[in-house]
Amino acid sequence: MPIDRRGTKAVVAAVVFACVIACVINFLSLKPSSKHGPPQSQLRRSLRWSQHHDRPPINPAVRNHIKPLTTEPNPSEETVLFWHIPKSGGTTLKSIYKCMNKTLTVRVGADPRWGHDQDKNLVVFEPGHQGALFVNVDTLSRPGILRAQEMGLVPSGLADIIVTNNLNFAIEHLYDRFHKGRILALFRHPVDRLISKFYYAQIATWEQSY
Repeated sequence: MPIDRRGTKAVVAAVVFACVIACVINFLSLKPSSKHGPPQSQLRRSLRWSQHHDRPPINPAVRNHIKPLTTEPNPSEETVLFWHIPKSGGTTLKSIYKCMNKTLTVRVGADPRWGHDQDKNLVVFEPGHQGALFVNVDTLSRPGILRAQEMGLVPSGLADIIVTNNLNFAIEHLYDRFHKGRILALFRHPVDRLISKFYYAQIATWEQSY
């Protein structure tokens, strides 16, 4: 039976809209907490904080480990961190970087099929002789990020692009004051992204979460 994509998109949009309305109602119904009262929501705390400060609160690791947007990029002094948001063009961007002969860190770097998942030292290799270069770490998972940290991924300078979907965790553990990074990301309309993910999940038998 053919799938009515327009109907599905309308249903998903309605669900997302309802969730947004529910969140707004919940937020508006919250009362400011007293000194000994219940804790405020994160959104309300942020809004109240911004009323009395020039800048919003920032994760200390982000402030100390990431180059600000106001500075000019310098590849010799920083390592790019690409925040891969599923179904937002990340796979296409990685393919472009591969064509540019950039060395990446993704799940394939620690795939047991290529024999580098138990390495004690960092190496750059070309799996399957397809012209793509990878460092032998997996920066998409938290255990992989911790392993990359122990092996000194960022200080080594071997990776041109570090790919992750654990943004804050990667910033905190892979970078430091002396080895800073610069964040890149691609964004997509949330409804379109959810619809794309819905259809992708029906066929992506190769995904661990399938």
